[in-house]
Amino acid sequence: MATPPRRILVPTDFSPTAGVALDLARRLAVAFGAEVHLLHVRILLDDPDQEEELQAELERLMNRSDQRTRELLGRTRDTVTDVVVHPHLVRGIAPAESIVEAAGDLGCDLVVMGTHGRRGLKHLLMGSVAEEVVRTSPIPVLTVRTDSTAEPASPERILVPLDFSETSMAAVTTAAAWARVLHASVTLLHVVEPVVYPEFYAVDLMPEDVMDRIRERSAQALERIAAEHLANVETSVRVAVGRAPEIILEEADQGGHDLVILASRGLSPLEHLLLGSVADGVIRRSAVPVLTVRPEA
Repeated sequence: MATPPRRILVPTDFSPTAGVALDLARRLAVAFGAEVHLLHVRILLDDPDQEEELQAELERLMNRSDQRTRELLGRTRDTVTDVVVHPHLVRGIAPAESIVEAAGDLGCDLVVMGTHGRRGLKHLLMGSVAEEVVRTSPIPVLTVRTDSTAEPASPERILVPLDFSETSMAAVTTAAAWARVLHASVTLLHVVEPVVYPEFYAVDLMPEDVMDRIRERSAQALERIAAEHLANVETSVRVAVGRAPEIILEEADQGGHDLVILASRGLSPLEHLLLGSVADGVIRRSAVPVLTVRPEA
């Protein structure tokens, strides 16, 4: 995203988590001069074998429910008084697919949505609509948890993890655009993940002098990126050693950051199942809002 968003989509199920997302979207809309599109997806049961009479009865019930939902969307819209909010109700079979489709139809350039941060078996069984939207959306997605530590103002300290790939540079471009409008500072973080072998292999770990050179070269590369892409933005760099998700979460929390911007490759369903992603781990566990961008965005 070369410029800040002008149309922000906020999916809602009227839960407290969705309320936190709407509040964050409102703050960003005020800062960016953007408008908010509030979306509720009515999930349909696709059963072509239903009898015609039953289908008619279900449609009648759905219409009644839709009317109540529109009233609730209107009441939710009226709680936001400092930005323009447009309510929308759509029907779909899959929530994530409907959200991504609505974002395109409405011309939105950012999705802000809540996530429950499920982990372990519960996450494996239930998955996450937010994570599926992150994986499939061509536009940036900002996820926030109910227990978010974000302050009630626009972000002031942005953390951008980098692995020096072309993919990760999309996060730098977005951070630069947001930071200039929000008058925020940016921390560029590179995590060196050392190769660890089982003791059975009897392989020596990387010598400390080699690790020192890697850290030094990484810091120099971060400084060059800051000079080239973050001119007129207060910027700092940090190189750390460890597992990327853990270091990112630690830096976001202990470094006082209120927004993490990550780049994602948008894994296919099979790749996602087999490999997961750093973005997944951070989104699921971060108490700080996480903005995920794709290079093609």
